[in-house]
Amino acid sequence: IKNFGTNPTGVRAWLYVPATLAARPPIIVGIHWCHGDANAFYSGTQFATLAAQKGFIVIYPQTPNSDGCWDVHTNETLTHNAGGDSLGIVSAVRWTIQNFNANPSRVYAVGTSSGAMMTNVLLGAYPDVFAAGSANAGVPYACFQGTDSWNAACATGQVTKTAQQWGDLVRNGYPGYTGTRPKMQFWHGTADQVLYYQNFLEETKQWTNVFGVSTTATNTVSNYAVSGWTRYDYGPNVMAISAAGVSHDIQLQTTQVMEWFGL
Repeated sequence: IKNFGTNPTGVRAWLYVPATLAARPPIIVGIHWCHGDANAFYSGTQFATLAAQKGFIVIYPQTPNSDGCWDVHTNETLTHNAGGDSLGIVSAVRWTIQNFNANPSRVYAVGTSSGAMMTNVLLGAYPDVFAAGSANAGVPYACFQGTDSWNAACATGQVTKTAQQWGDLVRNGYPGYTGTRPKMQFWHGTADQVLYYQNFLEETKQWTNVFGVSTTATNTVSNYAVSGWTRYDYGPNVMAISAAGVSHDIQLQTTQVMEWFGL
């Protein structure tokens, strides 16, 4: 799609619109990894196939950055309606809602690696746009904040904050917002060698604080989705899945992501 609204960094976007659309169709935004592109996420995931079956729309955004990584570090991308890659993605969502009569209360974001980082950013800066997100091997909202596109300290798990500090960062992404917050699911391998596992623990602190709940899980499910993976629930709005012994190349669990989205 072209000319889809405010897009200061030149994000590109493709749509998958099934032949038979549901009435007021939901939208999934599928966000690629570093060195990837929209087509890689389209061909490497099952969301288009599921959209054909269920009648929802998939948006595949593509970063304009030469390294194929999303801007998850600038103040613009981290702030509501301020610019950056996040605003380009949101503009594609707003355009799709308008042009396909999609359901604005059923918009979801899913991504892997850099795309998981962007999922965190979108849910933090645009809680009015998204109903839920699922981040596969990412980092907390604003963990990469700074002048450089790659933040080695965050990547290697050296950026640690209190739950309150992490939550404040999210709240500052859209100052004055008092509406419903999107629910958050995140997955991480304990042996992640690119974005260290500490980031999973920091995400847990961040999103439990956003929802005002304890960092002590309310429910634990062993062997969730895959043998050896453990799911931790923190009330109904935060779900964290720890994949024992798994590297950064963690497989997206589409069935469970769709369940989380209610699709």
